[in-house]
Amino acid sequence: MSSLFCQNKECCYKRSQNQIRGAKGNKVYQSNKAKSYYFSMFCSQGCFHTYIKDNISTIQNAIPIIDKQTIGVSDAWEFRSDYNYSGGDRVHTYYVYNKLMGVNQLITRQQAQTPEQIRENYGWHTRPNSEAKEFAESLGLVVAM
Repeated sequence: MSSLFCQNKECCYKRSQNQIRGAKGNKVYQSNKAKSYYFSMFCSQGCFHTYIKDNISTIQNAIPIIDKQTIGVSDAWEFRSDYNYSGGDRVHTYYVYNKLMGVNQLITRQQAQTPEQIRENYGWHTRPNSEAKEFAESLGLVVAM
């Protein structure tokens, strides 16, 4: 559940014109409303960063730091979509990609997208990357290690 107002307790001290509330003689500065693109908890990126700075030790105690994570060369497959605007036409090209292996294989839209994504007609969507390794194997792109 999101809060209606910014969760940075210092937000009301910005003292901007849009924060003034109340009747004449009884005015106050109030926190800004939270915006959906800042986790529905903050009014701005600045308030988000102040909140994190002030609460980082509490956050780290609640959620322990994880050790280094890696993805091996055989599991680094992903689907990619590129967009070009050429002569009035929108052109999307699709790839199955593995940067670690230096592979960037051109594929069709039907291979890169689910039937639902094709129906939605959002050209930049691709299948989940969790399906990319199996797809690359079906094309013979995965080399046995």
